[in-house]
Amino acid sequence: MNRVLSFDNYHKLFEAEANAATSAAEQIVNLFYQAYGNVVTKIGDYKEAVDDLLSVAEEKDSTKKADLFETVLKKVVSKIKPEYKEVGNTVLEAGKKLKDAYATLLETEEGKKSAEEINKVIYRKILEFQKGLQTASKDMPKVEVNDKKVEESIEYTEENAINEALFGKNTFVEERNLLISSIVIMYSDMVAQAKNGATEPIKAKAKEIVNKLKGLNSELSDENKWESMKRKERKARLDEIPTEISDLKEDFNKTLMAESTKMGIDKKVSSVIAEVIKMLDGVSSTIAEVDKKLADETVKETDAKIKEEKAKEEGKKDETKYIEISSGNVKKQNLSKKGPNIEAIKKFQENYNALKAGAEIKADGLYGKNTENAIVSAAKMIGGLTGVDLEKGTEGGKKLTPELQSAVQKFIDNKDKIKELVSTK
Repeated sequence: MNRVLSFDNYHKLFEAEANAATSAAEQIVNLFYQAYGNVVTKIGDYKEAVDDLLSVAEEKDSTKKADLFETVLKKVVSKIKPEYKEVGNTVLEAGKKLKDAYATLLETEEGKKSAEEINKVIYRKILEFQKGLQTASKDMPKVEVNDKKVEESIEYTEENAINEALFGKNTFVEERNLLISSIVIMYSDMVAQAKNGATEPIKAKAKEIVNKLKGLNSELSDENKWESMKRKERKARLDEIPTEISDLKEDFNKTLMAESTKMGIDKKVSSVIAEVIKMLDGVSSTIAEVDKKLADETVKETDAKIKEEKAKEEGKKDETKYIEISSGNVKKQNLSKKGPNIEAIKKFQENYNALKAGAEIKADGLYGKNTENAIVSAAKMIGGLTGVDLEKGTEGGKKLTPELQSAVQKFIDNKDKIKELVSTK
């Protein structure tokens, strides 16, 4: 079980007197957490975040803190997904620079005098991050995955419009959940900064970003919203969000850098802090690019599988070749039990009864007035659901078209997968 330290119990005990050295230490641990967050969200289901952070907090020797920064970063980088290797390498470089900045800080006159206060600041900040993670787990809900959902294919054409409208849409649940995961640690950081940031401008900027991240999470987790969007709109929005997350990180870092120069921090230390901020801005941009690339690849793979499965299904269904059949009131042969189309007519009648688009008719293979009415009802029902005008081609039920026969058969074959049935009388 993850260890949990009580912020409320330890806060007063570990409050430190603010000065330039403790402000520098606060900035360093903030950047460590940012670097850590960039990596840990690209591992997958990682459950050791709290333990990693507390290993830094619980180290009583202030001179060893930076070594732990580097050790923890190396640990998570070793587990990062291969696609983010460039990100991991940059984070390790940033970790070395943070270690150097921290060592330089401890060597300054003020740093030497404030070793105990520096230790307290780092302890307090880690606890704030821990509390932020707890808050984020409540405030950043993921999307519930519906395993029964039938994904849509990659194309929206008139030819497959019926098929697409009948089935549940691919709202990219997995990809949206990955984006939610990527903002959890940033959100926890901003929650902590909004409450106890080093300066009022930092607090204000953090509060602003907290609200924006909440808005992104609300958007990403709103299944109804994503279902209501057209597929191209969903994909375009999915591509935009990683860049928006990156921009928010850069926006906060601008404030962080501006405020650092006002804190009287040692020039050598502040110079390294500025370098790390720039490096982490680059990391954010790289992550956004990789996130988009991976999302594109995932969508393509999913679409390819869906198209392949649908092609197999269609291949099986295409064994039945549908032909246009005229009403027996037009061609008398279709009112005869010896007529050439009796089996096809009977199949439609059976499907129509299963469709429940209107009053049940006799499935005898004879194409009379009742079947004409059934054709119109079926065409209206499926046309109303898909937006495809199937009724016009039937000429008031006088023609049983291949398109209608195929659409009704698809509906019947996939009735357990239909998202919503609409009955038009």
